[in-house]
Amino acid sequence: MERLWMLLLGKRYGIFKNDKNEYCQVTRFYDNNKEKYYIIFSDGKFGSIANKPAIHTIVEKKVVKILKEGGYILNQ
Repeated sequence: MERLWMLLLGKRYGIFKNDKNEYCQVTRFYDNNKEKYYIIFSDGKFGSIANKPAIHTIVEKKVVKILKEGGYILNQ
């Protein structure tokens, strides 16, 4: 099983890109001793409208599944 910290290379956030030039930014942080995750989708242009709704979750497996199914790889 792949873990999110492995996909992020140990960082707290990362910008991922797929072969359709869609970007998603994943941020992991702690709030009241719980690890939480934000996923924000965009087309990579400053000020652009998101192409999917943002996701806020506490389930790491959900984040990994979204990245794998979308074909996203770490860009930055």
